[in-house]
Amino acid sequence: MSTPPKRAKTGGRVARVTAESVLAAGRQVGLAALSVQAVAEVLGVSATAVYRHVPSRAALERLVGESVVAELDLVTGPDESAAGHLLRFAARLREFALANPGVGGYLQRVFPRGPSGSRLLAHEVAVLGGWGYRPDAAIALSGAVGTVALGLTATEECRFASGPEERAESAAAMADHPDLLAGRAMLPAVPPETYFALLMAAVVDGLLRRLPPGRPVTDLLV
Repeated sequence: MSTPPKRAKTGGRVARVTAESVLAAGRQVGLAALSVQAVAEVLGVSATAVYRHVPSRAALERLVGESVVAELDLVTGPDESAAGHLLRFAARLREFALANPGVGGYLQRVFPRGPSGSRLLAHEVAVLGGWGYRPDAAIALSGAVGTVALGLTATEECRFASGPEERAESAAAMADHPDLLAGRAMLPAVPPETYFALLMAAVVDGLLRRLPPGRPVTDLLV
């Protein structure tokens, strides 16, 4: 069970709300549970006081989301290949999303939404450009890898949150299908990070085969 956010202590005075305090409270609440009302409760004020600094829930999400994404660092090794870089990029997205619940959804909805997202995209375009990829191809490649990586991570988070009742329901759903039960019994137990790495390797390999350096992104559509 998560601990409810702490309300601001005002010592009997009306809490002074600033853009900085809204951001701090938003980060305390976290992107996964973010709402104007939750931020207001942390600050000990009304939602109206928060709306004076963020005109909407979307604006609040952008404020907090960009602050969180600003902490996402991307590193490229000196002897790294394009494939190796994209796999590292995917692994870093998974690691960051798992450590910051809600950031995956923020990145998936609209990207980029602000300077922190633009910084990440510009980094990928510059790095992939060093291997001869055009800007359109670099955006498409990094976007595709990011989309798959964050989707897999979201699935991993959902499965981690599932309980015994849901797992029992899954087994019962296959009870009338012997082939499904036999097939599942033959599947090896694979750690989430290994499963993620296997799927991302297949995705990256397929993308780079379809779109070699110097080719326009429209080649992916042929």
